[in-house]
Amino acid sequence: MSDNHKEGRKDAKESSETEENVEEQQLFIKDSAAADDDHHRDIENPHIPLLASLRKKLDPLSPLSSHYSIYKVPRRLLVKKPSAYAPSFVSIGPMHHGRKDLEAMEEYKQRFFARFLQRAQLSLEEYLVFVKEREEKLRSYYADTILLESDKLVEIVMVDAAFIVLLLVIFAGGEMAECCRIFNRPYYMSNIMEDMFLLENQLPLFILEDLFAKVEIQIDSLSEEEADEGVKGQEDVEETKGGGGGDLFFTELVCHFVNLRGDIGTKGYDPIKVKNRKIEHFLDCLWACHLSSKKDSPVKKELQIPSRIPTATELHQAGVRFAKHSSTHLLDIEFKDGVLSIPHMFMGDYTETIYRNLLAFEQCHYLDDSWFTAYFSFMDQLIDTPKDIDLLVECGIIENTLGDSLQAANIFNSLAQGLLMTGESHYAHLRKQLLTYYKVPWHKWKAALRQNYFNTPWAGISVIAAVILLLLTVVQTVFSVIS
Repeated sequence: MSDNHKEGRKDAKESSETEENVEEQQLFIKDSAAADDDHHRDIENPHIPLLASLRKKLDPLSPLSSHYSIYKVPRRLLVKKPSAYAPSFVSIGPMHHGRKDLEAMEEYKQRFFARFLQRAQLSLEEYLVFVKEREEKLRSYYADTILLESDKLVEIVMVDAAFIVLLLVIFAGGEMAECCRIFNRPYYMSNIMEDMFLLENQLPLFILEDLFAKVEIQIDSLSEEEADEGVKGQEDVEETKGGGGGDLFFTELVCHFVNLRGDIGTKGYDPIKVKNRKIEHFLDCLWACHLSSKKDSPVKKELQIPSRIPTATELHQAGVRFAKHSSTHLLDIEFKDGVLSIPHMFMGDYTETIYRNLLAFEQCHYLDDSWFTAYFSFMDQLIDTPKDIDLLVECGIIENTLGDSLQAANIFNSLAQGLLMTGESHYAHLRKQLLTYYKVPWHKWKAALRQNYFNTPWAGISVIAAVILLLLTVVQTVFSVIS
């Protein structure tokens, strides 16, 4: 090989190495410049790391739902009696799921789950898809974001929805023997029902209604009276379509279950009217059943800020008589011709819990239509001491299952604490009537005469005899003077 050729190859190699070095230097210079720019930017704007962190937190936030009906109990109410709002036996839905003290019931729910799939002839995969398709809507019913992952939430809802639907079917068909076989403890049902009316322990009713409509489970029948009401309701189903989703029979089924316990339920509820309100869950159904006797009553505006009324004892001393109202709806209080008529109510440990949850739900969901808030605020003013309780018990208005009048009075006074009142009260007109009657002196005099001198037949006879004797004495005196 010639020297010229060797030198040419050497020059080409050196040229190539030079070009690579130049490219490396240029890349180094660019990287250095970019690093310097980043360094300068960091110096100029030290907030970049925090901004990046905030964007990372804000990006995954989904829009809030405009329709929700399951809430955490407001703290101002929770502090009064926390145990009244937490399930003690069974968790329903995601809010109390996983609590160690409720784990014992999970096995029984699984047994109900298996029995439901068998009776409904529904495959596990089909049921899973059914709930998955409704997951987003399910989450929207909870006022606070449910942080559970999709699969976990769907599993909870599948088990709990199957459990509740089968319970409704069992109760409607009178199959308590089956319940007892599954639980092996008859008293479990009472505990379960208590937990199913807690605000934080609810499933949206739409998922139960959709599930009930999807499957075919044979129900023997309700009672004859309820079956007749169901037939009557079916005649009107076209008129009520759109007022609340689903079949009217399902609403009847839920109302039947809600009103099984006489100490909290109400007879004579109107399932069509309940359905037209589009009930959200079991607690809402109980609220609507008690409200169903109201003929769309307007809020009375005579008293914008409700005045305080005298206590039951003070009203009694002023001539107001108390009587048990014939209505089974708790809210139907009336005052007419000096008689204050109040529907019969229970007061006990369990009923206190239900009243507290109804009030908490109303404070969150129905503050502009707060019938129970108005009712318990009225009863709080009516009841101040054990004497007030004793008077209402004697008149058959309150059935005090606590047995202690002081404890019952304290519960009434405690129930009204922490409640937010709207500008108008549903009982404003009633308060005005009572105050007007109380201020008339003649009513007090007549009451004193009746209570002090005519409180028993013998006392009345004695007073009449004394008056006759007095009149005869006066007549005799007059004749003696004349003669």
